[in-house]
Amino acid sequence: MAETLTLKAEARDQIGTRAARAIRAAGRLPAIIYGHGEGVQTVTLEHHEVEVALEHGAHTLHIELAGKSQQCLIKDVQYDHMNATPVHMDLTRVDLDERVKVTVGIELRGTPKGATHGGLLDLHMSAIELECRVTDIPEVVRPIVTELEVGDSLLVKDLDLPEGVNPTGDPNERIVTIHAPVTAVSDDEATEESEDGGVEPERIGRVRKDEEEGKSGS
Repeated sequence: MAETLTLKAEARDQIGTRAARAIRAAGRLPAIIYGHGEGVQTVTLEHHEVEVALEHGAHTLHIELAGKSQQCLIKDVQYDHMNATPVHMDLTRVDLDERVKVTVGIELRGTPKGATHGGLLDLHMSAIELECRVTDIPEVVRPIVTELEVGDSLLVKDLDLPEGVNPTGDPNERIVTIHAPVTAVSDDEATEESEDGGVEPERIGRVRKDEEEGKSGS
């Protein structure tokens, strides 16, 4: 499980686009906290601290607000148009023993044997949704793929997850596949195929004038 960081929040009264821009210009991030039958709290967080937490794969945060600490799950993070900088965060209150659904990144470990034999690695999933207790949320899922040969696939059901951590999707969904290498066709083979009556490739673009005249005169 990723380390749970403690961030100090400040209450905010102003809402709206103009207020949010002013908050971000001051180096803070607009956020809301909700859930567990309590009212919605509009707050700001130190922008750099949020970025550090996200870079370390944090899924939960200890939020200190007005002398009170509360455990929160990062429910949603909105980014700017470049998808690089957080501009808003949604947090939901949780209990430590509560089971939640979270999306966790996938990082492959090792080089597949099939890849060393010329196979092509095709990653189908870069993240996976899991259900587990708040205290059991893994920072990232790191499956070992060194034994995969050409033609092999790693499925969701093949993941070695900690006890109590369960995937929510199709267990037969593929995470990664090692495809056979593409065989290049040599010029000689292409010539033989053309001489044997192969289909002439489609011409894309303009046809030269002398070619049109040649066809019309034939």
